[in-house]
Amino acid sequence: MINKRRITSKIFPVVVWGLLAIWGLVFCIILLWAIMTSLKSRADFFENPYGFPHALYFKNYADAMRTVKVIVGARTVGYWEMFLNSILYAGGSAFFAVLTSCLASYCVCKYSKYRLVRMFWPIVLITNYLPVSSSIAGNIKFLTDLHLYDNVVGLWIWQSVAFGAMFLLYYATWKGVSWGYAEAAQIDGAGPFRIFLLVMLPLTRTIFGVLFLQTFIGLWNDYLTPILYLPSMPTAAFGIWQFQYDVSSAASSITVRVAGLIVMLLPILVLFLIFKDKLMGSLTLGGLKG
Repeated sequence: MINKRRITSKIFPVVVWGLLAIWGLVFCIILLWAIMTSLKSRADFFENPYGFPHALYFKNYADAMRTVKVIVGARTVGYWEMFLNSILYAGGSAFFAVLTSCLASYCVCKYSKYRLVRMFWPIVLITNYLPVSSSIAGNIKFLTDLHLYDNVVGLWIWQSVAFGAMFLLYYATWKGVSWGYAEAAQIDGAGPFRIFLLVMLPLTRTIFGVLFLQTFIGLWNDYLTPILYLPSMPTAAFGIWQFQYDVSSAASSITVRVAGLIVMLLPILVLFLIFKDKLMGSLTLGGLKG
């Protein structure tokens, strides 16, 4: 009699990896087409939209960076200023979002014996299931009263959602870290803050980096939040979003628009290539030697 469970265990990995391979292939084809299109002249693109460029036309990138601009009040914000705004917004918000989740999950996980700490679980549930759209007006009013509206520091504070989805991910990570490391440090005279900073936090630096990168990518591509909370500091994502509605002669070319999207992608690609070895590494936690 054929063992159905054994057959399923062999077929399932093949199906999953096959679907992942197809998805990866489609993604690579789209990315390759975008890169080739961004290096074509307008005439070359209309003659051969799916083939390799006859000659590399880098002028599309210069035209894209010169054309991507946003008018804020009486001044014009260019691409490089929006690029800097994106780094400040995405980098700072991602760092503080992960840091507050790390701190909150550590306290709840390692000090759950205290009743006051266990009372934070309802806050976690409310934060994760409360509709975000319903709190936008309240957030703007709150930041305005604190004189932090339209301020990148205020947006960092707003993005520091300690009890969001990252809290659950980091909580699971802390559950896998042996408290024996902290007890060994306590014997040597280390206090709670020193134990966290010098002993426990380094053990989870991989998950910290992964969550930071994921959050940074999401915020880098986010154009709606800066529109609502940073109207005088447009980001590159907002500039590219508005770029699609630009009807000027340079922006009307598909090759220039695709070049603008590639320029938006490059920082994320470079960041991943730099840190891919550390981010792909596994977190290994050993035991204590007697």
